[in-house]
Amino acid sequence: MFSFLKKPYPYYSFSFRDVYSNFFIGCFVAFFLIVFQPFGVSIWETDYKILKLLGFGFVSFICPLIFRFISTSIFKKQNPEETWTVWKETLGLLLVLVFIAFGNLCYGNLIRISHVNFQELLLALMATFLLGLFPITANVLLKYNRFVTLNQKDAELMEAEVIDFQNRVEVESPIIKENQVDLKEDLLILIAENDKDRFELKPEELLFIESADNYSNIVFYRNNKVNKQLLRGSLKRIESQITFPFIVRCHRSYIVNLKMINHIKGNAQGYRIDFKVELKDTIPVSRNYSKALFERLESLKQ
Repeated sequence: MFSFLKKPYPYYSFSFRDVYSNFFIGCFVAFFLIVFQPFGVSIWETDYKILKLLGFGFVSFICPLIFRFISTSIFKKQNPEETWTVWKETLGLLLVLVFIAFGNLCYGNLIRISHVNFQELLLALMATFLLGLFPITANVLLKYNRFVTLNQKDAELMEAEVIDFQNRVEVESPIIKENQVDLKEDLLILIAENDKDRFELKPEELLFIESADNYSNIVFYRNNKVNKQLLRGSLKRIESQITFPFIVRCHRSYIVNLKMINHIKGNAQGYRIDFKVELKDTIPVSRNYSKALFERLESLKQ
């Protein structure tokens, strides 16, 4: 159970699709209250009863949107796409329920069927959790399984394309070539922001390049070991200097060498790349760059 809660989960910042999804949630709440009339609603005698119950549906529509907008603003600079997990998503949805419960309490006070106090808040929380806990749990599980299945299939397709590319160019890794005499070949030359510092390496030696604030961390394989070189300059600047088509951006924080990929595995967030040499960590392929990566692999066939 706890291991599942730690699994990666897709994170989405606030967008217009939240309006659609929360509109249907609000409609469901209003429909449920009007048809089944739980929590004492059936004995509630008031004018415009259905209209007032629709108001609770509106609260269930607008409160998650406000919460989503606020949370997106808070997490904007923290790259939650890379660290989001099942438990964080679940906690976020539970907090949404608390937000809705408070909104319902305020709305109930407005139409004079409740008062804003601790006891009424507990009752509102209980009613909201009873109504929302099952759909939230089902939503998290179904969404997780759907993304894992979809991304695993895409990862297998992407890996097949990468292997096909590697076979076609008959790539030989630095490990195989370590006992051979190096031939003169084009070098990958990366120049720092000051236009003076530079770093040169054979393109086949490169594993990946990682963004590190105002620097770029170049990870490469040389002399039978993994090496790192820090170069001042943004990843965008470094990317603009790369002319080798098999070295491509796969994430907003990573550039990868297709020749050195060994395995691609899908998870709920996207894909993870494993290399032909032993590394402690894998690197991600984000949803935003997966299409471009497929297109690059397709262009390399020509």
